[in-house]
Amino acid sequence: MALETQFAHGTPTGLGTYAKRLTNALAARGDVEIVELSDDSFDVWRFDRRLYWDQVRARHLAVRARADVVHFTGGTMPWWPPHPCVLTLHDVAWLRGSVDGSLHQRWYFGGLQRSLSRQADRIAADSQCARDEIVERIAVTPAKVVVTGAGVDDAWFGLSPQAGAGRYVLCVGTVERRKDLITALRALVDLPGVRLISAGPLTRYAAAVTAEANRLSLADRVTLEGYVSEAALHELYRNASAFVFPSQYEGFGLPPLQALAAGLPVVAADIPVMREVLGDCAVFARSGESESFADALRTTLELGADVRERAQRGVVWARQFTWSSVAERMTRLYRSLAG
Repeated sequence: MALETQFAHGTPTGLGTYAKRLTNALAARGDVEIVELSDDSFDVWRFDRRLYWDQVRARHLAVRARADVVHFTGGTMPWWPPHPCVLTLHDVAWLRGSVDGSLHQRWYFGGLQRSLSRQADRIAADSQCARDEIVERIAVTPAKVVVTGAGVDDAWFGLSPQAGAGRYVLCVGTVERRKDLITALRALVDLPGVRLISAGPLTRYAAAVTAEANRLSLADRVTLEGYVSEAALHELYRNASAFVFPSQYEGFGLPPLQALAAGLPVVAADIPVMREVLGDCAVFARSGESESFADALRTTLELGADVRERAQRGVVWARQFTWSSVAERMTRLYRSLAG
């Protein structure tokens, strides 16, 4: 089994976390021999290098591995992939126009990869919502797309958050347009004394967030931390009063699930995938409506009995999302292709 793990190197991201945790979980099973497709000297975080990695280097390593199955984990694949192969497609944000980027990036990650992903023998999706959208937008048969899920690391369950200690609400994820941090920011107007801390890589959208904070005289209550280490992220979760996730589009949405695991009250946008991933363990606000988020956060920050009970249920709910179960589903998928 050849598994693309290049994205697990360097600065950790969602792609890297997925590749690393899946690799570890497969290795722990002991019934799948894994060859990692990676190159420590290769930087994939520049567009030109990413293109070269996908189309030349990764393909070369995959062919050389001569594995029974090749798994591309980063959502992209080469023009002529070795077969059989699996592609993990976390979402179709590029096809929806939900991601900002250059014309070349939109072409490569959008239209071109839409065509290339049809060459995969199977496509692995993180959620049922993602699967349904992949089938529709990539135009492949439903049987070709399999929900394999994502997991929560055990470390998130032992954080023991100090309720109300920081008097801030936390939002985690790349600061980009589709994550809609501005809606959470505007909710602060109706929540005196409450701060908002965002942790995640910054894009050009961050300038719009900062400008809106200044316009509303909220600059002293809004902090954009940018990328933080895992240890620092744990501390931010531990000291938060609540977690807010206004994202308008996700393929899964791991950060709010991590918040449930940590025992934090969660307020999320009322979109189908959040209902799927969070169940009835979060408070849902109307997507894009700051007044709705303000109302939901106000209720949540009061920490009434129902809020505490929901947070307790959230910990139990989150425990069903394990990397070992992801590895089990993925192993079945590999074997169905290997014959």
